[in-house]
Amino acid sequence: MKEALLDYIDHKLNQEDMGRVFPITFQGKEYFVKRDISNYRSSWVKPSPRAAFDHEFYMMNFVRTQLPLAPEIIGFREHYFVTPNYGKNLTYYGHLPQEHPEDSSLEDLAIHVFYAFGKALGMLHDYGMAHGRPALRDIVYNPDTDDVMLLDWENARRWYEFTPAGWDLLIFIHSFIREGDLPQSYLYAAMNGYSTARCAQETVLHVKEVLHKRDYLFKFCRLLEPFHFVDTEAAVKSFDFIHGLKIE
Repeated sequence: MKEALLDYIDHKLNQEDMGRVFPITFQGKEYFVKRDISNYRSSWVKPSPRAAFDHEFYMMNFVRTQLPLAPEIIGFREHYFVTPNYGKNLTYYGHLPQEHPEDSSLEDLAIHVFYAFGKALGMLHDYGMAHGRPALRDIVYNPDTDDVMLLDWENARRWYEFTPAGWDLLIFIHSFIREGDLPQSYLYAAMNGYSTARCAQETVLHVKEVLHKRDYLFKFCRLLEPFHFVDTEAAVKSFDFIHGLKIE
């Protein structure tokens, strides 16, 4: 079946430009294909497409030797790899209660999903590993198995003062706040899940310390508030949220 799937993908790619990441359905099952081509972001932000592709391929295989938090690569060619479709992302689950207010159970589901992610991230950090950019769109949840999966493992760059775990935590909080309209109860649920990790207290204190040392950067961001830049507003709110966290 694997070879038939890869042949099918080869045929699709020969017929049309499918983009860098695209979904396919084969024999009734859904998959995602990721290619080693550019996403047209600055090379300062991301390494070359091939380097990012190779890094992600290695990270996904390595993480799966320890924890089931990275997608399984079920087939690959020189210029792409294939993973199953593991479900909807946290952005989807975060907005679900707003879109269906008549269903009161969705609020509990969203809180559970964010808690499950926080617990999974803490587990990853306890194993001495990190994701690199755990944004809401790259975290998926499967309600059938009650499992969280982290996608997009290609990001290796970070602010040098942060540990990999600290950078993960900051990026997740920033990504959450950047959404703009999600209840903070979901973010607190994720932090409660993360607090179950052995490394949680140390990591939160580390992030607090680095942000305190660089508070002048966030003072500058506050000066930009009249312009309503999404990223700088989220950075300021992330700073305030992290400094407001209680460490016990």
